[in-house]
Amino acid sequence: MTKQSVKVKTSGAVLRTKSLRGIENCRVVEIGIGNFAECVQQGPSNCSHALPFGYCFLCMHPRVDDIIENTKKAQAVAQVIGQKNSNPASMKG
Repeated sequence: MTKQSVKVKTSGAVLRTKSLRGIENCRVVEIGIGNFAECVQQGPSNCSHALPFGYCFLCMHPRVDDIIENTKKAQAVAQVIGQKNSNPASMKG
């Protein structure tokens, strides 16, 4: 099993890898207002970082930027897999 990580910018031009341990299964959607994101996980009421807001939950995790980035990567991978599965002719040689 490989460890998931995200590259983040530090104070200089150096990039370092930051572990996603504990947030690797979190998924959020940016709502376009400040640094807020809506949690799209089922049962977020069990999460200590989920803030009930109307009919949704906002993610108040201190690493919400990492969670947003991880969600975008997961969506891109799912889209590629979906395209391959929907076009079986492209897999024939």
